[in-house]
Amino acid sequence: MRRALSVLLAAALAAAVLALAALGFLVEKNLPDLSFPRIPGLEAKVSVSFDDRGVATVAAGSVGDALRAQGYLTARERLFQMELQRRASGGELAEIFGKVALPSDRLHRIYGFSRVADAAVPLLPAAELADVQALTDGINAFVETHAGRWGLEFALLRLAPRRYTPADALRVLLLMCEDLSSSWRKELAAERLLRRSAAVRRFLTSPFTADDLVLVPDATKPELPPVPGLEGAAPAAALGLARSNASEEVPGSNGWVVSGALTKSGKPILANDPHLGLNMPGIWLPMRFVIGGHLVEGVTLPGLPGVTLGRSERVAWGFTNLYADVEDLYRETIVDGKAKRGSGWETVREREEMIPVRGAAGERVIVRETSHGPLVSGNLALKWVALDPANLRLPSTKIMQAVDSAGVKRALDEFLEPAQNVVWADAAGNIGWRATGLVPVRRPGTDGSVPYDGSDDSNDWRGFVQQAEMPRVENPAGGFLATANQRVAGTSWPHALGSDWPSPARARRIASLLEAGVRDGRKLDRAAAEAIQLDTASPVLAATMEALAPLLPPEWAARFRGWDGRADAASTAFLVARAFRRKLGEHVLAAWRIPPEIGLAEYRVLDLARADDAAFRRAGLGAKAALVGRAFDEALADLAARNGKDPARSRWGEANRLAVRHPLGRVPGLSWLFDPPSFPQSGATGVVRVASGTFGQSMRFIVDWGAPEEATLVIPFGVSGHVGSPHRLDQLPFWRDGDPSGLATRLSRPAREKAVLTP
Repeated sequence: MRRALSVLLAAALAAAVLALAALGFLVEKNLPDLSFPRIPGLEAKVSVSFDDRGVATVAAGSVGDALRAQGYLTARERLFQMELQRRASGGELAEIFGKVALPSDRLHRIYGFSRVADAAVPLLPAAELADVQALTDGINAFVETHAGRWGLEFALLRLAPRRYTPADALRVLLLMCEDLSSSWRKELAAERLLRRSAAVRRFLTSPFTADDLVLVPDATKPELPPVPGLEGAAPAAALGLARSNASEEVPGSNGWVVSGALTKSGKPILANDPHLGLNMPGIWLPMRFVIGGHLVEGVTLPGLPGVTLGRSERVAWGFTNLYADVEDLYRETIVDGKAKRGSGWETVREREEMIPVRGAAGERVIVRETSHGPLVSGNLALKWVALDPANLRLPSTKIMQAVDSAGVKRALDEFLEPAQNVVWADAAGNIGWRATGLVPVRRPGTDGSVPYDGSDDSNDWRGFVQQAEMPRVENPAGGFLATANQRVAGTSWPHALGSDWPSPARARRIASLLEAGVRDGRKLDRAAAEAIQLDTASPVLAATMEALAPLLPPEWAARFRGWDGRADAASTAFLVARAFRRKLGEHVLAAWRIPPEIGLAEYRVLDLARADDAAFRRAGLGAKAALVGRAFDEALADLAARNGKDPARSRWGEANRLAVRHPLGRVPGLSWLFDPPSFPQSGATGVVRVASGTFGQSMRFIVDWGAPEEATLVIPFGVSGHVGSPHRLDQLPFWRDGDPSGLATRLSRPAREKAVLTP
């Protein structure tokens, strides 16, 4: 028996060794090398060098040649990422992942992203089509010359990539549009609110706060919504409580520019840190170009041509999401396959989509469409700027080739979707902000926040706001411009930009830190700019807890009096305060019979915290002390159950661990190989340093025009998507901990390896 067990153990050990050896062979086989094939269309030699982080510098005589090299280098490091992006956009993930991917595939087949992208290609301006074709040439050169060596993921999935097409690039753009501008589900939630009292609706949906930081002023000072009075409302204790599922992970970003009057160098500083879902590998690929002797550096978006965010020799630019409302729902009246239009009817079109499913039969999806767009829920049609092929553009190379701020502004007129705030600073000392994108002109008196009656032609869009009318500011008297997805265009701007803005807390905190430096006579430098990007304080949450402290148990009240609201990994106070605020919001929404997905904005919770007992009773919330005490006790109980210990001994960082997954890391037994490390994090959604398990700063970029060659940029993981690459995770320590010296994250670094691409 012992001999048999020994033989079995030896066999198992041998099998494990062989499996690891085979895996090691596959990993080594798929790592990038420095061999470069001839790329079709290349007109002259292109020099490529790599620094100690694997960031490539491409030196080429023309934009086309630079983009061909970009395509090859991107495929070399991120081909599997690009394969998943175009499949996600086209609704083709179930073909490789099975039934688990069907919900995503169904939605994207309904949107029809592939059809939109195909139709958009011939509508691209000639220069943009040439750019994307050059990128495609480079991608396909890698695909065709590396058969069987495309990446470990392809080998394990027994998957071969398709040739890349210009339409695939537009699929990637459409995914970004979806990530940043898809809001139609909120319109359904807003419609449900119409059944509630006007006072409650105003309190929940008002875009105004005392901390608003508008860049185009309001016509008059907005009136803030009072705590609603609800005569005869039932007290909260009598109602059931549903956990709020309103997401606290609001897509957003920080971007600001400071004039030379406020900096140590006497030149402008630009800082940008876009907040997006964190994936393995990260969304951005850093790259540097020298085209005809002129430098441009920053991050590229794998699958799209050129630098998306970064700087040239004369201008730096950064993006934050504008939160313009570019989607509307239309409730269609459909009878016998026809939708009512005024006094007439139009035929509802149908198209059939077949979704291949790995390991199962394919699924047939019938998509119905009207002139407003696809029916996404029942008889609700979606009108969306992104679903019109004429609205898709790829102007990145025009931005990166601009020789001055005037050229950047002209190029931004062609950046149509997704709508963005753009901050810029130039070497001449100018700073500015402008809004980009197509903003629909709607029926007067409406803002698209709830579905329209599709049968009424007067509800149709009336074109778009002209680019010359889009709001902008240059060289403000205050010396800085800060955007963090807040309401930027005040009521003096004549058009409806949107109606659902993220909290202005991040923008106000950035502005407060900059203003404090001015008051104290401290000039800003690169290190100080990074310190702002890494700031974890939540003055709003601190003020909320200060106001409610008298109603909390004494041991907790003492902690929250004078608390600074910092979301540091070691903080117990932030963990408890955040859980308490959420629970208090759930009680309030339950009392008002509001669907839990609506959520209660942080400034509205602050308003309630500062309200007196009489206001609580008028609002149907019962005694303030009783509701606050009940919510606090439940928050502590939830934390104890979740963490398995006394909340007083719990820490925010443990609840806020990085939890990024690689698609193949979800396969049992493969997490150790594909997933990045998990660790406690400082920061949170709602503070300047946005950080959660799967959402956060997708990159941090800073340029001081007093020393532009010292511009810094860091991404969460590394440039490479390949398991086994030394550049897969090498930027993680500096993304996590910061880089006060600016040396570890400097973009301009000595070359370690060089190669030449020949025609």
